[in-house]
Amino acid sequence: MNKIKTLVTLVFATVGLAIILSSQASAWGPERQTYTNDVPASYATFNSITDNVAVGDERNFVRVGEAGSSTPYTDEIEIEAGKEYEVYIYYHNNAASNTNAMGYGMATAAKVSSAYPTIVRSGERGMVSGIISWSYVTPDNDTPQTGTVWDEAYLTTKEDGVVLRYKTGTATIHNAGSTDNSVLSTRLFTENGTFIGYNTLNGVLPGCAEYSGYITYTLVAEKTDLSLSKQISLDGETWADEVTAKPGDYVIYKATFNNLGNTDLTNAIFKDAHDAGLTIVPGSIRLFNVNNMDGTTIEDVLDTSGYNTGNVAAGALVEIIYQAKISQDESLCNKTLNNTIFVNYNSTEQRSDSASIVVACDAKEETTDPSVDPTTPQKTCATNPEMEGCRELPNTGPVEIIMAIVIVLGIGGGGYYLYRTQKTLKTVEKSVSGKDTPKDVPAPDSSQKPNDMV
Repeated sequence: MNKIKTLVTLVFATVGLAIILSSQASAWGPERQTYTNDVPASYATFNSITDNVAVGDERNFVRVGEAGSSTPYTDEIEIEAGKEYEVYIYYHNNAASNTNAMGYGMATAAKVSSAYPTIVRSGERGMVSGIISWSYVTPDNDTPQTGTVWDEAYLTTKEDGVVLRYKTGTATIHNAGSTDNSVLSTRLFTENGTFIGYNTLNGVLPGCAEYSGYITYTLVAEKTDLSLSKQISLDGETWADEVTAKPGDYVIYKATFNNLGNTDLTNAIFKDAHDAGLTIVPGSIRLFNVNNMDGTTIEDVLDTSGYNTGNVAAGALVEIIYQAKISQDESLCNKTLNNTIFVNYNSTEQRSDSASIVVACDAKEETTDPSVDPTTPQKTCATNPEMEGCRELPNTGPVEIIMAIVIVLGIGGGGYYLYRTQKTLKTVEKSVSGKDTPKDVPAPDSSQKPNDMV
């Protein structure tokens, strides 16, 4: 179990950096009792059958393939900028079907989590991980126990470097139940993971192959010369590609444009496009760059004409943070509101990225079991802007943005920015100290991907 905890720490402590392992590293774990199709387990356990007709040895349950390609998924793939790649994570509760009625075959609190490298460079092996966790009881012990299994796949490249980003909304569960083709929460990419299930995504999964399935998500490979990221938050501290909120709530958007190349970019124009039902809060748009380390308020033209931030020097980073309000219109409930940031530069080139809001009139966090009461949401400025001291965005940029600038400086030849970096570090110290408040299916043909369930 200590080995598993170490792996989990490694995977999620390095999000934002390339995860690199030596060729001697084990690709799956932990060492565990195995089973066969003819002799399954007597209690809930995952991915331990060695002769699965669709995937073979289930311990090898994380694979990667080029999106849209007929080539099969594999344990290691060479990636290229300009292409998309699909991660495949198989899951199967190996308990015999006759144990479900006795309770031993039922897995509860079943979750899947995954991580991937944001940058892969020539000579490196970037690791894509998948971790399945669950709770169970055995015929000899009615006390709930927990289980965890993990596996890895690897990415390489011959290029100087390839940036990878998650393609919003592509994390999908596939099975023969009611949850088939459901889009999963981005909690998939956190240490705690996201719940899986057959008819409901509640972490309850019976034993037997008919309840098995798989998860896929897409990674977009881009050149390392620049990157654009659009994220959303409810509190200005926790950022994601998607959040759940209610009509009338406030959200915060963050657009980060990073020039990792060796050439300056000219006339970088940021422009916001959002669905009806969203309104940018006037006066809330703030710009952070090398000339505005502490941030400066800019004109309210982001979703009209767009805002020209000027040239972006080699090795520099630009970030824009702003608030938006969801309309009080109850017809928005159960809909998804999308917001896209576009950056045009060098007159003819453009990049874009999106974030989304799932509007729920009764938004609640997931709970591990029906027996666990949901936690009461805490009031924040994002959800309760009328509270005293609210309606303001941070006066300083988020710590992670400032540190990203420091990292970029080391890459891009940053002697020019040394003075600015020193000033930034002082801002970080204030932020940290609190002195300055920043705001079952036939086996597939061997030539095909295993795109059907077991």
